[in-house]
Amino acid sequence: MTDTRKNSASKLQRVAFTTSRLAEFCGEKELTAQTGHAPAEWPLVILKEIIDNGVDACEEAEIAPEINIEVSTERGEIIIADNGPGLPPETIQGVLDYTSRVSSREAYVSPTRGAQGNALKTIIAMPLALHGARGAAVIEARGLAHRIVFEMDPVRRVPRVLSEVVSSDVQNGTRITVHWPERASSVLEHAEGPILYKWPATSRRLIRT
Repeated sequence: MTDTRKNSASKLQRVAFTTSRLAEFCGEKELTAQTGHAPAEWPLVILKEIIDNGVDACEEAEIAPEINIEVSTERGEIIIADNGPGLPPETIQGVLDYTSRVSSREAYVSPTRGAQGNALKTIIAMPLALHGARGAAVIEARGLAHRIVFEMDPVRRVPRVLSEVVSSDVQNGTRITVHWPERASSVLEHAEGPILYKWPATSRRLIRT
């Protein structure tokens, strides 16, 4: 006679696990897949994506783009500012919603430098992925500074996004500051210093000041 209790005890019981969508943006492996670049290249990804956003915004507003870039290993910061119309508060809040994509270009057939709608989402998450516990960034536009902290919940061990809005002196354009973890600051050394990035009608150039 078969021992049903033994068969029952040895049968694999599958349990459904729920994973936060935020987790897709919080690890080096996940972000490497999302961006197509390894962590050593993430500073360049940040520069490329934010510059593209700034140039696109200026072109749509018919403004000659002027992008200022400052990289400081001493402060652990990457700062990029443009002279466009400035990101609206609702767009920034949409960036912080990791359950959806936010893009003003994805549904349109037109020349564009990017349409995925997740560039800023990945950029904000990069410091957390490199640090392991906490990352921070600030997006300033239209007189408001959106201070964003991306961290791991110490109790539930799941990622969470915290933000507060305070006043800013940035009235025109958008300024984005990414706080780079000290343990990953070595990859910034070759790019340290303020840079003025201009995009004339016929060419583009980088000017280090």
